[in-house]
Amino acid sequence: MPSFSPARLPYPSASPVRTAAFALALGIASLVAVVWATEPPFADLHRAPAISNVVDGVTYEPGNWTPHLAAGSKDESWGNHRAVVEVEAASLGAGANVRVTIPWRRHDPNPAEKALVVVDATSGRVVANAFALRIDNASGDVVFQPNPGSSRYFVYYLPWQTTGGSYPKVTYMRSVIEPELAWADRTRKVNLDGITRAKTTRIQSVDAFHSFFPMEIIATPDETATLMQNAPNGWRVVPEHRDYPVRMRRFLPKHWADRGPVSTLESRVLRDEYFTFQVAVIAGAVPLSDLRVTFDRFPSAWQKSLTCFNCGGVDEHGRAFTKAISVKAGEVQPLWIGVMVPADQATGTVEGNVVVSAGAGDRQTVTVKLDVDQAQARNHGFDEPELMSRLAWINSSAGTDPDFIIQPFTPVAIGGTSRRELSVLGRTVTLGASGLPDRIVSYFTPDLTLGTLPESVLARPVNLRVMVAGQPEAMRPQAFQVQQEARGRVTWTAQSRSASFRMAVNGALEYDGMLDYRIELEALKDVSIDDIVMPVALVPDAAEYMLGLGRKGGMRPDRVDWTWKVENHQEGVWLGGIHKGLQYVLRDDNYERPLNTNFYLSKPLNLPPSWYNDGRGGIRIETAAGAVTATNYSGARRVTAGTKLHFNVRFLVTPFKPIDTKTHFDTRFVHKYVPVDEVKASGGTVVNIHHANEINPYINYPFFALDKQTAYIEEAHAKGIKVKLYNTIRELTYRAHELFALRSLGDEILNDGEGGGHSWMQEHLEDRYHSAWHAYTVDDAAMLDKGTSRWTNYYIEGLAWLAEHQKIDGLYLDDIAFSRETVRRMISVLAAKRGQVVIDLHSANQFNKNDGFINSAMLYMEHFPYMSRLWFGEYFEYKLPADYWMTEVSGLPFGLMGEMLQDGGHPYRGLLFGMTSRLYGKTDPRPVWAMMNDFGIAESRMRGYWLKNTPVRTGHPGLLATTYLREGSALIAIGSWSDKTERVSLAMDLKAMGLVGPIRVYAPAVEGLQEFAEVDPVSVIVPANQGLFLRVERRTATRTSPRPFGT
Repeated sequence: MPSFSPARLPYPSASPVRTAAFALALGIASLVAVVWATEPPFADLHRAPAISNVVDGVTYEPGNWTPHLAAGSKDESWGNHRAVVEVEAASLGAGANVRVTIPWRRHDPNPAEKALVVVDATSGRVVANAFALRIDNASGDVVFQPNPGSSRYFVYYLPWQTTGGSYPKVTYMRSVIEPELAWADRTRKVNLDGITRAKTTRIQSVDAFHSFFPMEIIATPDETATLMQNAPNGWRVVPEHRDYPVRMRRFLPKHWADRGPVSTLESRVLRDEYFTFQVAVIAGAVPLSDLRVTFDRFPSAWQKSLTCFNCGGVDEHGRAFTKAISVKAGEVQPLWIGVMVPADQATGTVEGNVVVSAGAGDRQTVTVKLDVDQAQARNHGFDEPELMSRLAWINSSAGTDPDFIIQPFTPVAIGGTSRRELSVLGRTVTLGASGLPDRIVSYFTPDLTLGTLPESVLARPVNLRVMVAGQPEAMRPQAFQVQQEARGRVTWTAQSRSASFRMAVNGALEYDGMLDYRIELEALKDVSIDDIVMPVALVPDAAEYMLGLGRKGGMRPDRVDWTWKVENHQEGVWLGGIHKGLQYVLRDDNYERPLNTNFYLSKPLNLPPSWYNDGRGGIRIETAAGAVTATNYSGARRVTAGTKLHFNVRFLVTPFKPIDTKTHFDTRFVHKYVPVDEVKASGGTVVNIHHANEINPYINYPFFALDKQTAYIEEAHAKGIKVKLYNTIRELTYRAHELFALRSLGDEILNDGEGGGHSWMQEHLEDRYHSAWHAYTVDDAAMLDKGTSRWTNYYIEGLAWLAEHQKIDGLYLDDIAFSRETVRRMISVLAAKRGQVVIDLHSANQFNKNDGFINSAMLYMEHFPYMSRLWFGEYFEYKLPADYWMTEVSGLPFGLMGEMLQDGGHPYRGLLFGMTSRLYGKTDPRPVWAMMNDFGIAESRMRGYWLKNTPVRTGHPGLLATTYLREGSALIAIGSWSDKTERVSLAMDLKAMGLVGPIRVYAPAVEGLQEFAEVDPVSVIVPANQGLFLRVERRTATRTSPRPFGT
């Protein structure tokens, strides 16, 4: 097995079978026997000793009752937890009362403010005459009037009510049913100490997942005080097995109190296992700060991999970092520790110390004794995620190889005599002396193929101008250096200087066309600045369309004046034509990726101080002197000597790649979990498996139901169908095995928030989380997680695992909450494992208040180089003109193609851009697919309506036509934006269409859309706001019958 490195997790590349085959090939038969004899057997990971589920004479267990309220419903529920109370009914007189003490040991805040419900277990009816005499976290006393003859009762102690739906608001009731006033008054006046006692025999949860046992069964204050008695310097460390993640912050688990102070953790481990455990720090009356963790006495082979995940690790950019750890007075902080057991470790006991320090000389030690077995862990234990071995993944740097380039991209090439001409697929950037781009050209053609003639994108060089006393500072170039960092990345530095300023430019160009700048401007003396501006001037045909700055996508207006507002997710603009364009965003060193998809206002943009300049900055776009110029200004300010400003800007040169119409039209998505045979019969070639179904039940954690998932994927592959999973970062299911370990990291991975939402999250997490989606069909609740955190590393490793073990063919991304670098890593690991993969990106329209009025295409453009297809999406406005479709929906100006979603799309307008709907919900594109199959559209050449030499025109501005050409035939898609039925004469360039001689034009039958009809091309009737599909053939051609659906 390969050796383990925390920065790059290995995957087994050798096995006894492979080794044996190699040995036989060499003719060294004896080697086979040696390998098979010495290779240790594989085994499952060891479990920690069980903890007794009998506490205070009460058994804790799952009750496994049917929930009182179906998930997603709006109503009241008795709750998820109950005590089972036994009454000696035979000994009670008529109307007698009983009193019961329930040692529930609960940790919820303010338990006395929550209602109780007493239910007769026999009849299932609520006992009206009941009240709580006393309630605290440790226990409660309840008085109630039993029903004659009934001996068993359930006392539900966390009843709640909910608004239901996908974003439930759950609140805990103060009262469910009031007792009779006369009974309550009479009962409270008697000596309740003397009434008959009932007995609590069991405490149950609705199922095992909801159980508080064992790590949420609290120690009482007296038990806690006993455990903390004589704690060194008032604080204590407690070792704990990985099987029992520490869950509570304000209380200690009862089982810690039962075993008393311990300072040793003992466990059995396997060779080549990534082993994890916990050291919990309990702060006494004084808070702890600046905790440090070190290791000693472990064997030298173990030292390199020992880590405390809470103390730091490797971030999503592959950089090592450390964290400060503090613990508030009276609280518990679990520290998760990981270590790789060497594959060649000798059997026997290995010892070492974990030392936790809280200041000079204030340290406590946990001794770790591990009994190493002869057996070896499968895949380091990563195939058993419930035992936390996958925590190693959060420090992975998989997918960061800068030399790995996906198809169809090419390495960044350096050319020119001054080494300032940098080329990527279809685009060349020439750098000026300042390091900023002097020239950008595109080799893409208007039909989105690669040509040989360069076309300018920039009208003039880009420069950062500092205006002082009405004049630009004269910046003199001083140094320039270009470096090929890797096949896919070139970097450069440039220094310039004036009498008042020093400018340092750090630039990078990556293989997808991302051009990134970090520009530092340092004042050399005190100076008053009129403005600092960066004009970006484009040639007019590279700025026909516009996205961003609070405008819906479409044709660029004559003038735009825009200023910064934090409530708007706007930081730049895309200006472009169909085959050349430029996006840029303006940033500073304080940039953090905001939340998106309904949550932007919870974590909006950090406005960039340099560009924003306290509201003085903005962007003006206007046309003058033969160019469209976007002037990025920051306004007046006064700076003192030594002041450093950071005018960072990131460009994307579009399009990113040629469109691939054959692959696009050969790929048909079925977007629902259905039997494989149904996918095939419908004509689908790819099935997207969303979450909330039996083979991918829980959102963004596709590691449950793996046997069913494997069987489905294997069947699909055998029948020629690809399978993609829904799996992204933004929300994380509450079922994730590592959830409480992630909680121990504070808000590093899980978003902080006000809590609320699903009852499980309120009962087990309490606070410091942001509730999100509830897939109530499978009762899966989620919370927000961060795409700019170490969870990214876990996610990347998880994708690699799914590609290798489950053989997934790609991903369905439901919006994206992580960086471009993460997407590049993601595609790299999937491509390395599976070759060509299919990644489609779905987005609901983000142009709304909650999302900060950002265009989805503007927001996700940085990810487009790595996508296979777009699906935009709910709430997109398909009634708007073609320029909106081109920019917001189609993907074409970026080298992508897409599909429609909202209201099933518009079949005629969609095919103008090569789009259909996908088989999803009630939307059925199969009639259109059949028409396309009959023509053979995958083998055709697409000639869009936007081309100057498009072969078919309608002569009507509201009727557009895109033509698909094959040898001897053509398919014309006409889309109408006219509010009335129009009669038009088609202008057809038959020579360009390859149709010489007499032709036949007809409308093919498309079920639900149009009937078959012969058509006179000089008198074509197009229904209002609809369209028409036409076939054109040589009159001698023999037309075959339409193919059935699915062929």
